[in-house]
This record gives sequence, C-alpha cells and structure tokens, in this order.
Amino acid sequence: MGLAIATIAAPHVDEGLRAQGVEPLVVAWSPPAHGDLGDVALLTRAYADDAVEEGNRRALEALDAARPHLIGAGIAADLVPGLGGRMILHAGPPCAWEHLGPAMRTQVARAARFEGWASDEDDAALLIGQGGIALAPTHGHGVAAPMCGVLSPSMGVWAVRDEATGADAWAPMSDGAGDGLPPGAGTRDVLVHHRLLADRVAPGVAVALAATGPIDLTAIARTAAAMGDGAAPTPRVASLLLMEALLPSLASRALDAVPALTTAAGTTGRFALPLMAAAAHAALQAATGAARSSLVVGMCGNGSDVGIMLAGLPGAWFTAPAPIADEAEFADGVAAPAAAPWTGDHGVIACAAMAIDARLCLDVGEAPAVATGISGRADGRWIGTGRTRIPLGAVRDALDALVPPGPT
Repeated sequence: MGLAIATIAAPHVDEGLRAQGVEPLVVAWSPPAHGDLGDVALLTRAYADDAVEEGNRRALEALDAARPHLIGAGIAADLVPGLGGRMILHAGPPCAWEHLGPAMRTQVARAARFEGWASDEDDAALLIGQGGIALAPTHGHGVAAPMCGVLSPSMGVWAVRDEATGADAWAPMSDGAGDGLPPGAGTRDVLVHHRLLADRVAPGVAVALAATGPIDLTAIARTAAAMGDGAAPTPRVASLLLMEALLPSLASRALDAVPALTTAAGTTGRFALPLMAAAAHAALQAATGAARSSLVVGMCGNGSDVGIMLAGLPGAWFTAPAPIADEAEFADGVAAPAAAPWTGDHGVIACAAMAIDARLCLDVGEAPAVATGISGRADGRWIGTGRTRIPLGAVRDALDALVPPGPT
C-alpha cells in the first residue's frame, strides 16, 4: 500500500486534494470538550489524577459484584428508615415545595390526601408551608421512585437488598405516573389504587417471598434485556418475569392477593419499573463512597432541576435546569407542550447499566442519552417516551468539585 494523506476535520483541504486526484484518508476527530479551554483544563486535571483512576476501578469492581434481590414488601412506615409521622418523600434532588414541578406537587398533594392529612392540593400546600407536613428527597432514605413518584408512610413498598454488600433500597409499589389507570382517571381512582397496593398486594407479596426466598433481580434484568427490554422505560419483559416468579406462591399461599396483583399490574408493562430502579439504587450504593471516583451514581429530576451525584462525592448533588425529553413519542391526543421536564429517580437504572464516567461526558461534549418516560406537566400522568441527557453544567460542576485546582 502506498502513502496516503490523512486529514482531520478539514473539508476544504479534502476538496482540494480530490481536485488534484488524491483521495485523502479522512480521520474522524474533534478536540476534547469541543475545544473549550476551561473544560480542557478541567479534564486535564481529572485525567491526570491517579486517585480518580483508582477510585473508578474500585467503584466499577463493586458495581460489577453487586447482586440486588427482592427480599420483601410491606408498608413504607414499617420498612423505610426515618419515614414516619407526617412526611412525604419526593423523587429528585432536594427541593422546596414552591420549586417542585407542578406534576410533582400534584402527586405530593395526592399522597397527603391518601394519608388523610389534607383535603386538596391547596390544603396540602398550606400544611407544608406551615411545617405540618415534611418533605424530603427519596434518595436520602434509600428510596428510588420513578417518574413523578412519591412515598408516604401508609403506601406499599418493594424492599431490595444487595447480597454482596447488604445495602438496602426501597421503591413505591407504583410506576409514579398514572399507575396503569385508564385515561380520565382522577385523584379518587389513584387513591383507591394505592390502597389496593398497600392493603392487598404488599402483604400478599410478602407472604409469597417468605415461601420462595429472595428473587434475583440481576437475573431478571439480564434475561429481560436479552429478550428485548434493553434500556426502555417500559420494562414489559421484566414485569412478566416478576409476575411469573411471584404468582405460583401467591396462588398457593395468598390467593386473595392474585386478583389485586394482576389488577395493579394493569397492561402498561411498567409494573417492574420501580423495582428495577430500587435494584439499581442498591447496586450503586456498593460503588458510592469510592474515594475520588468520577462514576455517576445518582441521576434524578424533581420537575424543575435534574441532579447528579458522583461516587467520590457521596451526598453532594450537582444540579441544572431539568431538560424536556427529545425524540419524544406521545400518546394519542397529547402534544409536546404538555410534557413536564425530566422527573423521577429512574435515571439510576441507566447509571447502573452504563457505568457513566463524568469525565467522558465532558470530554465528548455530551452525556449519554437516557431512555425515559414523559410525565404530563399538569398531573404527572405517563404521556409518552423519549430520551434525555444530563446537562453538562451539572457534570462540569461535579468534576470541578471532585478535582479542584491545585495551589497556584
């Protein structure tokens, strides 16, 4: 083979060579961080820090070894540490009531009605403002709530444990966005649905698990991915596999829970979504705390902001305005203006599956696209699917905190 002339992102040079009868060897290349000098300086610090490489190695080893299992179900106040009294947990990074997205506020108000603390959203807002109802982010209590998910003390929950580390996680028995109810269902229908989950489904699942023992959620996730679930926000195969694992024991030990379970699961294919989020959260806890690691172990939205957390900076949220999903496909009769900004904790599923390195996000100039459901801006109902990305501003702030500049 003879000599060739290689060019890098130089179309005018390519055209000039071709005009002279020379076909260039075009190399696809772009400068790190699209040439932004500030970002390049930050990346230089991050990539040159051996402690970051070591932290990432430890975090990835821990994540790979994680084996989350479904170990139980029950009432949130009985299982979730610190959830009691008049407290409601909301998805996303910490946020004041006034700053929560409208859809999330609607779900919080419904939870207050479910508990019997408030009569409507205005009443709930007044109580929250007066300190009569406390709000807290789900992540701080080990809970992962997809979409516009909330959790109050009397709601049903899934309980998950990572067998490798003993880390626990929980998720509401709800997809957080309509709960599989038909179009037009109102608040009363949602509250009845939650009561069914808490009173019938949660205790029935607990009885079934006492017979079967823990259910390996890693095995379910891998089988479901091989059968087509992939990273889709509607884990239909995982939902069917979960039902397959639970129904035999339910039929023999808690038969009255079977109709309730099948009714609760509905036809949306999202029944396993919160459980998969809890499994991811439990697995990511194994990596959280790996010193100096730039691995993203938290990713969530509250309807106004999206936040990320790095393994090397546990407990620290870095936020940016929440984006609205693109590449969107909406349900019939729904238009794009009805979509709420990124809401929910289900971004942890992508964190566990992709092992997202904040350095690489800034290096290539964008974060990975994460498949997500789209909530309605007004009431949080599931209205479609799309893809979203972590805003680079949050990534940049997180990396800058992880590898601050040295003394000058």
